[in-house]
Amino acid sequence: MLSPERETSEWRVIGRGDERICYQHPDDPGRCVKLSRREKAKQTRRELRYFRRLKRRGVPFTLIPEFFGAVEDAERIGIEQALILDERGELPPNAGEYLARPLAPAQLERFRAGLEALRDYLLAYNVIPCDLVMSNLLVLEREDATLVMLIDGLGASEAIPLAEHVPWLGRQKIRRKWKKFMKKTLMPRLEATQGCQPS
Repeated sequence: MLSPERETSEWRVIGRGDERICYQHPDDPGRCVKLSRREKAKQTRRELRYFRRLKRRGVPFTLIPEFFGAVEDAERIGIEQALILDERGELPPNAGEYLARPLAPAQLERFRAGLEALRDYLLAYNVIPCDLVMSNLLVLEREDATLVMLIDGLGASEAIPLAEHVPWLGRQKIRRKWKKFMKKTLMPRLEATQGCQPS
């Protein structure tokens, strides 16, 4: 897909971080490409390694984006993944954007259930989050349920990622990160924007 003659300047940018830029796939609007410069691709290389491991293990890509492979040229390396879109084909809000809206009690209850489902998924398949932050969680409201998906910040950041290889260690790490995220980030945001905490 990448080549010296194929410029990315006309591609739609859907996200931008310190290391990489996320584009909508120019040939498939249901996919995205996260590109890093080769000299600044630590996160991308870690996630490529981790997504390949998840595929080998047969982990279902239900609450994280499906992984299609690496893309690269002489200067850049990246990840091709499913682009998470809502039922109208639009980008859904991240958790911070979602909680900034006025939400009905039923919406908050479905959001809470979606968070619990994501936590249970991570634990069940030992999917290690590196960065549990609001911007990495997308919220998709469906008719009878709300999905919360982790779209970025996956894989252990340690030089020797034992948590990825030893499920017991992995679950301990997931529980610690989840508890910290809920206590330090999500619950204060819920209280500030909605006047409540998840039950």
